[in-house]
Amino acid sequence: MKTSEILKIVGDRIDNMGTKGVYYPRRIKPKWKSLKSEKEKMQLFEKLVSSPEPSIGFRSLVRKNLCSKTLEAILFENPEIEKSFQTKDVLDICKKKFIKYKNGEAFLKQMEASK
Repeated sequence: MKTSEILKIVGDRIDNMGTKGVYYPRRIKPKWKSLKSEKEKMQLFEKLVSSPEPSIGFRSLVRKNLCSKTLEAILFENPEIEKSFQTKDVLDICKKKFIKYKNGEAFLKQMEASK
């Protein structure tokens, strides 16, 4: 998958992750829009999904069973993206984040079933 395709998916997810009464990407959206190069955007995406600690947005979305709106969900929908990262085992890091929540576990089971 080309970097431009990955960034299109991520950009669309950031634009659509806001959910009234649940979460609005107040910090990530302007940061994403301010980055100009593909390299900077890929580095930010990798940094966000490879962090072992769930972000406020991740927690808010997963608690309301909106797992598919998270950036981490992109990796389960398109596992080949992980090859673009310098960080190893990003998918495992994301699984550990989802497993911390009941809705997250259900999401992982759903993604396994759809393979």
